[in-house]
Amino acid sequence: MGRWTHASIAALGVLALVGCGVHRVASPGPSPPLRTATLEEVTRILNERGHVGSYRALVTVAAESGAGSATVRGTVTFTAPRSFVVRGLDPLGRDLFVFSSQGEDMQLILANQSTPLVGEDEIDAGLARWFGPFRVGDLIELLASSHGMVIDPLETVALERGDDRYTLFVLAVSEGHARIQRKVFVERTQFFPVGEDWFDDVGDRRVHVEFGPYAQWDGVWRPTSVSASSQGGTVRIRFEEVVAVR
Repeated sequence: MGRWTHASIAALGVLALVGCGVHRVASPGPSPPLRTATLEEVTRILNERGHVGSYRALVTVAAESGAGSATVRGTVTFTAPRSFVVRGLDPLGRDLFVFSSQGEDMQLILANQSTPLVGEDEIDAGLARWFGPFRVGDLIELLASSHGMVIDPLETVALERGDDRYTLFVLAVSEGHARIQRKVFVERTQFFPVGEDWFDDVGDRRVHVEFGPYAQWDGVWRPTSVSASSQGGTVRIRFEEVVAVR
């Protein structure tokens, strides 16, 4: 699998502009009517969409915090079922960093350094220039959330209907007590997730996630951007192109 350089990023952008069919943005036409669904139906729809195959994506990452802001272009390579490689590129297409994650195994290689950084604290410090205070564990979770949501049959979930969206509560139950682990906000026309709230062990919201407009990439609907905000700052990942790897 070859590395995408700055030149190939520009080339793919031109192909998209002339209509190569890499993706199709959702039509901004009249909004479809609101639909009603049960918990079982919403869970089934989310599970069917949440299984994503391998892909490569061109991305732009923008982070803001009290310490400043940063923007970097690069690539994300996902190998199903759960392996990520994130590259940050300079304007000439050279690696600024290469972060890889496969399950609990993670490492970061910075430019001009041959020794990988391992361990979350070291990786967090190495990526702070581009991601601010946003932790690497949350970065992986944010990338995974852009795939959609798969509800494990063993998870405890509840559904609340609002005027224009459903709220799916993912609960942790222990010794007869339940606390919210995550809220997923699902719009009621096509049942796309539009946002999430992540909670800590004492029930306080620690991260708010928002998904941008949806587009169809190789026949799969997914958000064109995903952003996360917390007390420490905000990070936004914009997907410019997504190509399936088969």
